[in-house]
Amino acid sequence: MYPQMNKDNLPSAPPSYVDSMNAPKYEINNPNYIPTNHSYNASTMGPPQATQVVVVQGNLPPLGPRSVQLTCPTCRALVMTRIEEEPSSSAYFCCMLMFIVGCFVCSCLPFCMDNFKNCKHSCPNCNSFIGVYKSS
Repeated sequence: MYPQMNKDNLPSAPPSYVDSMNAPKYEINNPNYIPTNHSYNASTMGPPQATQVVVVQGNLPPLGPRSVQLTCPTCRALVMTRIEEEPSSSAYFCCMLMFIVGCFVCSCLPFCMDNFKNCKHSCPNCNSFIGVYKSS
């Protein structure tokens, strides 16, 4: 059924992965081995330095749907926050639900209602973000 093959004419085994990629062979058992093609010196390198993160938290008044007077944590100025309103995810969900049900004309109403808006508070002096008031 299958053609007869002569075992003397079989090809040799394929090369190993390392040989096929022409990668240099490193000595794994020698912990002091440093490849010569790198430009760093392992004896002068120390352990990585830890980075320090400083979080500044002030006593901010509770944020609401209206502008709030507070001291900006970034520029330390006493300001009335600037508010940017944007529709919440529940406004998009309610719009899609009304559109699917068949209320095509009324489906844009959630974008006009204050209960479906998030208010982003920011500093008018330095434009830094202060917080978000999410309506429930």
